[in-house]
Amino acid sequence: MKNQDQVMQEVKKVQTLLDAVVPGKVKVEAEWCDESRAYYMVGHFNQWYNVIANRLTAIDSSKTEKMDRYYSTEVFTAFFKQRAAYMMASPEEQAAYEGHPALYGKPQMEGFLAKDNQ
Repeated sequence: MKNQDQVMQEVKKVQTLLDAVVPGKVKVEAEWCDESRAYYMVGHFNQWYNVIANRLTAIDSSKTEKMDRYYSTEVFTAFFKQRAAYMMASPEEQAAYEGHPALYGKPQMEGFLAKDNQ
């Protein structure tokens, strides 16, 4: 990404795409990093866990990608598309789920990753 206007246009584009897939679940922004002298696309979202005394707790999470010549809207949004069913689940369902978020709602895939790594 070359300039701030282009970056802000990309943020709006990504936010619109994600609002169609996981409405209201992701807040998209771009952050400048002085050290790398580059913008980073950041998608902030919550994940729910039973942390203490079986109380639901929202944990702030984020997906970050450097907006350099290798940046891809498709790759960035794929992270959220892959986890859409999990992200749209209720806090109680998320907290109860013990598998990988990308496999939520896909019982035929349960154990798929573990089986391949044996």
